[in-house]
This record gives sequence, structure tokens and C-alpha cells, in this order.
Amino acid sequence: MFRFSLGLTASLLAASASQAQLLERTSTNSGTNRVFQYSIQSTYGTQTAADATPNLRVETEAVLNLKEDSFLTNTAGDVGGTTSAVFTTTPTGSNVVLSGITANNQFLLDNGTSFRSALTSTEPDGKPSIGTASATASHTMSITVSDGTSSFLNTLRENFEAPVVE
Repeated sequence: MFRFSLGLTASLLAASASQAQLLERTSTNSGTNRVFQYSIQSTYGTQTAADATPNLRVETEAVLNLKEDSFLTNTAGDVGGTTSAVFTTTPTGSNVVLSGITANNQFLLDNGTSFRSALTSTEPDGKPSIGTASATASHTMSITVSDGTSSFLNTLRENFEAPVVE
């Protein structure tokens, strides 16, 4: 009886040695990050410009004085605190509809504000006198909106093989 039991154990070990065991584990992580940004830039200032032939004298001057009651307010969120941007993208471009973003600019001019430009002929040289000159106030407001999405996918696959027993 002892011999039979030993023979059975040996044949079981031989059967398990001929079949390697494969274990596989896969771990996947993924995510998406969506970013919406906007900025509002408002500027108010002066600008002078001139383009003239050499036989013209150019004078430009711009003086801007703002009252203390002038203000610039940029806010995000309407009365209910809601701000939204709806992006529509097509193969030919994209469009955005904004709501709840407000820019309120009130610039009040004070005494002493003036704008002057002049072109004066110099000594005649027989050539035509051609020129332009300007002095202006300028106000610029620009809104920049960007929308982006970044995604990631990480996969780790591990294979384990049981050692072969001979």
C-alpha cells in the first residue's frame, strides 16, 4: 500500500509540473481635467501719430486727466452667482457664448484734458507737402477665453508564471 501511495503522489507532481500556471493582473486608471479660463483687460490712454514728408513740421500732444470718480469693474457671476461659457466646436472653427461676465468701465475726463495735433509747412522746397497727424484718447477692452481638456490613461499589466517543477 505504501508503494501505491508514493506512485500516486509522484504522478500528481508530474501532472502539475507539465501545466504552468499563468496569473495576470491589469490595473487601469484614467481621468479628464477640464479647464476654463477667462481674462478681461481694459485700458484707457492716449495715442499720437504722425506721418509727414520732410518739408512739414509735426506737433502732437495728448493730455489725459481722469477724475477720481472714474472706475473699472470686472466681475464674474450675475446676481445669482452664475457664470457660464458654452463652447461649440466644428471642423471649421469654434464659438463661445458667455453669460455672467461683466465689464463696467467709467472714465470721467477732468479739467486739463486736451488733444492737439498740427502740421506746419517749413521752407518751400518745390516738393508737395503731404502729411497726417492725430492726437486721440483710446479705450480698449478685450476678453480672452480659453477652454481646454487634458486626459490621461495609465495601464499596468503584470504577468506571473508559476515556477516549473521538474
